Amino acid sequence: MPKGVACPPRYAAVSATANHRDRDALAVVDDPAPAHRALDRLVQPVRDGQGRASRPFNPAASSDLSLLCGRPPRRTPAVRLAEPRATPVPLRAAAVPDRRRSAHVSRLLKRLHLRGLLAKIPRSRRWRVTQLGHAVMTTAILLREEDFPNSFLKEAA
Repeated sequence: MPKGVACPPRYAAVSATANHRDRDALAVVDDPAPAHRALDRLVQPVRDGQGRASRPFNPAASSDLSLLCGRPPRRTPAVRLAEPRATPVPLRAAAVPDRRRSAHVSRLLKRLHLRGLLAKIPRSRRWRVTQLGHAVMTTAILLREEDFPNSFLKEAA
């Protein structure tokens, strides 16, 4: 384009089309901020209504991952308090009395509830997995089973 006094409208039109192309290209890029906020919510200690701190989750730890994967990330309607006792809960001793096991499961459910991964179904003893819970559990499984081993093998090679 020539550089004269009559050319600024043409410069403006070319610049505007370039800006529109850049804006359209950036519109399809997903914003990772919600995923970062969900991960920060998962790995930070949380205080309940009485001021007691709840231990944070470590998505790389096998005990925390088994808790997140104890319920497969399929669309289950609800979880009862008695059901997790049959699934492998990370307890230290194999022969633990039912009362202690029930208390342990209640604490684990509370940890999940404080972070918004489980929601209580009103007037029942049942819990449901929230949309955030499904997303976090599925992502934790994918990270542990697929992404981390693949990236580790690339680094080692």
